[in-house]
Amino acid sequence: MSKILIAMIAMFALMVFPGAGIWSLLSNVLGGGVAESFLYPIYGGIILLAGLIVGCTVIILEEIKALKEEINRVSNK
Repeated sequence: MSKILIAMIAMFALMVFPGAGIWSLLSNVLGGGVAESFLYPIYGGIILLAGLIVGCTVIILEEIKALKEEINRVSNK
């Protein structure tokens, strides 16, 4: 989970904060020009939403596993 959060924060910082200058350099590699530059904030939002979905899914799966272990422990008594 921490790897996901670190990657999400790094991409957000790369696109929004002072790293945005680095992102403009990468845009030459990715393609597009001034006409496509309005899409970069949308890409940042998509990255944040994907990280949020993955993070929430991991938390839910951990809770389900804990509940399953609790049920098994109670049924074995």
